[in-house]
Amino acid sequence: MVDLNQRCPRARTFLRRSLPLKIALAISSITLLLITASFWMVIYLLGQDFNDLQPLLASNGGMVHIPAEDLHARGHAFALRSWRVFAITLGVGALAASLFAWCTARLILSSAHRLANTANRISAHALHERLAPENNIAELEPVARAFNHMLDRLQDSFTRLSGVSSDIAHDLRTPIHRLLMVAQVTLDRPRSAEEYRAVIESAVPAYERMGRMIENILFLARAESQQSAVHATFIPLEQRLGATAAFFELLAQERGLELALQVDQSAHVWADDTLLTRATGNLLTNAIRHAHPGSTVALSGSVASNGGCHISVSNEGEPIALQHQARIFERAYRVESQSNEEAPGVGLGLAIVKSTMELHGGLVYVRSAPGHPTVFTLWFPPPPPRAPRAGPSRGRISR
Repeated sequence: MVDLNQRCPRARTFLRRSLPLKIALAISSITLLLITASFWMVIYLLGQDFNDLQPLLASNGGMVHIPAEDLHARGHAFALRSWRVFAITLGVGALAASLFAWCTARLILSSAHRLANTANRISAHALHERLAPENNIAELEPVARAFNHMLDRLQDSFTRLSGVSSDIAHDLRTPIHRLLMVAQVTLDRPRSAEEYRAVIESAVPAYERMGRMIENILFLARAESQQSAVHATFIPLEQRLGATAAFFELLAQERGLELALQVDQSAHVWADDTLLTRATGNLLTNAIRHAHPGSTVALSGSVASNGGCHISVSNEGEPIALQHQARIFERAYRVESQSNEEAPGVGLGLAIVKSTMELHGGLVYVRSAPGHPTVFTLWFPPPPPRAPRAGPSRGRISR
C-alpha cells in the first residue's frame, strides 16, 4: 500500500507532464469537436430546409406538388451549403491542429534549449550547475537525470583529482626543497670527497621515496584508464603469502612485532601474481607501521566454497574511526596519528590496493573497532569456468 501511494504521485506527475499524452488528448479533442460541429451544422441546415418547406404543405395534410425544378434547386443549394460547412469546419480544424503542432514544437524546443543553455554554462569552474528535470517535459526527464548523474561523477572525480594533485605537489615539494638546500649548502665552499659522499648518501632515501611515489602515481593512472593488464593465473596461496611474510619478517622484528601466517593448505587464488604481492605488501606495511610494539600482525588466507579467495591482514593498534573507514582508500587520504609522524607515507598505498582489487573485479574492506584488531580483507572473485591450471609463478615483492 505504501508503495502504491508512493507511485501514484509519480504517475500523476508523469501524466501531467507527458507530451505524447497531451498530443493524443488534443488530437482526440479536436477530432471530436470537428465531428460534433459538422453534425450540428448538417442538422441546422436540414432544419432550415424543413422550415422553408412548411408553408408549401397543406394544412389538411394532403399531398403538395412541388415542381422538379424547385426540388433540384433546393437540393443543389443544400449541397453547396453542406460543402461550405464542411470546408469551413475542416479549415478551422486544420488551423487549430497546425497551431497546436506549432505550440508543441515550441514546447519541445524550449525544453531542449533550456537543457542546452544549462549545459553550455557548465565548465571546470561551474561544475555545480545541474539541469532541472522538473522544469522539462516528462520524456526529457530521464535524459536530464542521467546528465546530472554524469556531472556528479565528473565533479567527484575532478574534486578528488584536484585534491590529489595538491597533496602530491606538497609531498614532492618538501623533499625537493630539502635536497636543494643541502646541495646549495654543500656547494657553498669546497669540500672533501668524504663530505660529498656523505651528502649523496643522505639524499638517497629521499630519491627512493620520490621514485616510489612517482611509480605509485603511474600505477594508479594506468589502473583508472584500464591500461594495466591483469595476467591472472592459479597461484598457490600458501607459497605466495609465505614468501610475502618472509620478506616482511625482518621489518616486523625490528619493531618488536610477531608476524603470524595462517593459510589453508592446497588453496589457490586466481589473480595476477605481481599485483597480488603488491596489494598484500601494502597492507602488511601499514599493519606493521600502526601495530603496537609487542603485538602480533596476522596474515591469513582462505578459499570459499564458490572458489573465491579471502586474504586478511590484521594488527593490534589504534582503531580507525568510522568516519575515516569510508575514505581511507582514497588517494592521498591519511589518518593523522603518532605512527604517521614517525614514518610518514604518501597516502597512496591503500588507493593502490583498491585499484588492484578493482582490476581483478574484487573488493577490499576494513573492520576496525575499539578493543578489536583492525582487519583489512581482500576478496578475489572465483576463477572463470575454463580457467587453465598454471604452475606457481614467482613474482617480486613490490612495496
